[in-house]
Amino acid sequence: MHNLEQLIAEWRKTMMAAPNVGSETLDELENHLRENVDQLIRSGMTEAEAFQRAMAQFGGAPTIASEFQKLDQCTWLPVKVITGIGVLATLAMAISLIARFDAGRLSFLLASHVFMVTLGYTTTFLVGTLGICFVGQRCFSDFSPLRVRSLTRVTFILGWVAAGLTSVGLILGMVWAKAEWGRYWAWDVKEIGGFAVIIWQAFFLFAHRFVCGSARGVLVMSLLGNIVVGLGWFGANLLYGELHNYGTRNYSLLLLATVLSNLAFFLIGLAPAGWLRPRKVS
Repeated sequence: MHNLEQLIAEWRKTMMAAPNVGSETLDELENHLRENVDQLIRSGMTEAEAFQRAMAQFGGAPTIASEFQKLDQCTWLPVKVITGIGVLATLAMAISLIARFDAGRLSFLLASHVFMVTLGYTTTFLVGTLGICFVGQRCFSDFSPLRVRSLTRVTFILGWVAAGLTSVGLILGMVWAKAEWGRYWAWDVKEIGGFAVIIWQAFFLFAHRFVCGSARGVLVMSLLGNIVVGLGWFGANLLYGELHNYGTRNYSLLLLATVLSNLAFFLIGLAPAGWLRPRKVS
């Protein structure tokens, strides 16, 4: 094992001289390298053979640096699609609320509350959608360390955006409730649902930063966020809250399908990478 540690130390020195590879990224790459080496050793290789095979799979320092440079210019397709959906949803919501505000059906404060909360919830759904795409692709092939690093950064940023929008929306709603109903909080089912969503968003960010050690854990966990937001947003309508007794109540089957499908993807995400990949017949 001492020989392996020496080989890894020399590899780190070489990698540190490469551009586009920071210390945090290097630590993550080392973790993946060690995992590959351990798997190869368990298959019967010596430490030196396993290290050389893992290095061949990783590529040299110039190759990895080049891949990192490409990564900055090439975004995973689901991220592009989800970004586009987010922009379109923002525009559609803004146009709808402006029209209702001009017609006098919404006050500016209430419109701002609805806009912020809806975008916060939608952003959480988008993170969960990334999780579904991640689990789906991982069934056939694992992600490269470079892609994992990119997804970790994207989900963390989106998580902060979702939490910020929802928190501001909740505060605006409390101010509006005070003006209209004479109290900031009434523990109505929709208010409880919104509070539960914020708790989830805070937990997601905490786990992202301090608990989950990989993008796999974060993205698989994001599927549970779809369930929390679905129940807090649409499930509250099924309970007929006194103050927020509005909106359609015909989403029970869709909500059930959402919960069950996300639970299914969550369980699938716990399976090893590539478990659906066709095996070569020798």
